[in-house]
Amino acid sequence: MRTYDKAWFDAITPDVAKGLRGGIATMVPFYLAVRLGHHELSWMALGGWLGTLVDPGGMRSTRAKTLSAFAIAGGLALAISEGLAPNRWLATLTLVVVAFAASLLRSLGAVWASAGTMIAVVVVVGTAQGGTAPLRDGCFFAAGAGFGVLLSSVIWPIWTHLPLRRAEANVFEALARYATDICANVQAGTPEGDPRWIELARLHHRLIRNAVEEAGRLALGGRARRAGETRIGSNLRVLLGLAEAQLPLLIALKETCELDAVESRRPDVLDRLRRLARRNLEIAATLRTPNLRAHETPATLVPPGHAPGRLSSIAALLDHLEDASRTARSLTSALDARADATAENMSSPKPTCRDSWLLWRGDLAVFRDACSPRSTFFHHGVRVACAVCVASLFARRISVHPHWVTVTTLAVLQPYAGATAARAAQRVLGTVLGSLVAVAITMTIASPLWLAAIMFPLSVAAVATHRRNYRLFTFFLTPVFVLLAERHQGDWWTAAVRATDATIGGGIAFVAAVLVFPSRERTRLPDLLAKMLEAIAKYATAVLSGVRDRHAEPMEARITSARRNAGIALGEAESSLERLLAEPRHDMATEEHALQLITYARRVTGALTTIDTYAAVDLDGASALPSDLALAVEKYAVGTLERAATFARGNAGTTDLPVPELPSALDPRLQATLSRLLRGARLVAEASSA
Repeated sequence: MRTYDKAWFDAITPDVAKGLRGGIATMVPFYLAVRLGHHELSWMALGGWLGTLVDPGGMRSTRAKTLSAFAIAGGLALAISEGLAPNRWLATLTLVVVAFAASLLRSLGAVWASAGTMIAVVVVVGTAQGGTAPLRDGCFFAAGAGFGVLLSSVIWPIWTHLPLRRAEANVFEALARYATDICANVQAGTPEGDPRWIELARLHHRLIRNAVEEAGRLALGGRARRAGETRIGSNLRVLLGLAEAQLPLLIALKETCELDAVESRRPDVLDRLRRLARRNLEIAATLRTPNLRAHETPATLVPPGHAPGRLSSIAALLDHLEDASRTARSLTSALDARADATAENMSSPKPTCRDSWLLWRGDLAVFRDACSPRSTFFHHGVRVACAVCVASLFARRISVHPHWVTVTTLAVLQPYAGATAARAAQRVLGTVLGSLVAVAITMTIASPLWLAAIMFPLSVAAVATHRRNYRLFTFFLTPVFVLLAERHQGDWWTAAVRATDATIGGGIAFVAAVLVFPSRERTRLPDLLAKMLEAIAKYATAVLSGVRDRHAEPMEARITSARRNAGIALGEAESSLERLLAEPRHDMATEEHALQLITYARRVTGALTTIDTYAAVDLDGASALPSDLALAVEKYAVGTLERAATFARGNAGTTDLPVPELPSALDPRLQATLSRLLRGARLVAEASSA
């Protein structure tokens, strides 16, 4: 099988498996609802269906916590919305508030964005249909989502990011083979200019670059199918950057070993090469393990430029290679951990309440920044709130199924007009064809068993295409949604009503995208990336220059303002990238570059926030960051970020700055955090100059 075909097969497999699991979670309670005549079980089927779409992937514990929270929140939302349904204005107000809040949750990542959208869908259905027993319906919905928790975490876990992890494992294996063959040539005493050195470069350079490109395509495709960031996705892209950074170092090492046969044959050099190859193979083996486990090994991060034994150019290259591979191994052992977790937290088996608070503090700060009237997330929230309000009130007057109009508006509306128009067209086409299928099913099949048997493959296909093709997703979704939401068989007018409602909802969404905070996305991304890097540079200046005087009131205000501006700039750059990914024609190289910059910039920001947290509440005067070291780190970080901003705008930048060394006597927590900051800044520089 060709590499491209195998990669495509690996990438589609988790979606198909997730579709099968979603079909089980949906069709089992749906069949019981029809068979036993207990229509409240339809809410259980809806809970299982939406819970499947919310499933974030990753570790079992992450899935269990996310889906359990969704089950509780969704059950409460359904019960409350059904209770408010008789009061049209109060129900509409509740829907507007929930839709606005769900839009702001996009700032916290893909998991929050998906969960918020699905809860908003629950409120739409609840306020439109109402119910005689809201508490009972909410409990059945929660039970259905709970069944999804059981399937996802215990019975049938699906590893969503496994294809990308396997692709990155191929990269690390190729790097390990390259290091092993370099070592073999050195041991064999291969002379300079020997064809074996040329063959070594010809073979391994091509294989490693092909593996990196394949992993990059999978990373970009996965990111394009998500509205927001995930921890494991971000960490995997950083891991790919660390792997890619080893290739030029290995190339330079090969050339140096060929030219300096005496130095390269030293036992310590050969031993370090073997250890490097073994470490990369260990990383590859961990990445291929389906069941991720948190913190399999203690996080040991060696500061850049601080490894011993720098006696020659070969030793210096090995220092940088070992730095990148150690960081990659540490990150691999905690792929689903937060990017701003400290080394102390990562190595601690049982985080304390204080550790948890420090982690949540960053999320709260991001959400607060998203509430700023200047934030892109706030603009989109206002846009969604206005559109949902109009759709809900208008649909109650003109439609027999008002929730169809409102759900369409909620699903179609995007933060930008171009993608909204494209999604509206896809929704209408898919809904028309899907409605015809739904009518055919309801008019020709009466047996609950046969009904469930036909709906099962449609449900599987809908979940499998959810992230890949919105037109197909809508086509397969429509029959499932019609049969789950309706409690009687349809007639020949159902297709026309459904298509009309989809057209009205899509039209409302498009008008809202054009009139409410309109955005034209074509050439804004480079400028937004530059503004993002400049805002983070100002944040670095505020944090590192204010370490000694952190508790002064003016410094507190300065750092808070800089952090808020950096968060807003990151959100705007992220939204701009999503707009670019949604356009029909775009440059993949530009997208990959922007994606890497945003990922590394987030890690730099997280490291700066951790340093500021230590300075504010944790470190005493004896262990604080020395002024001269803070100045050196500030000069490197700020200079690197400003240089990257210059590149983002298409201008030539200055030369690379030397990476400051960190003293071994520094507080271990600060040392690990500063090490992460310097690595992040260095990755930003490398991504900008690529």
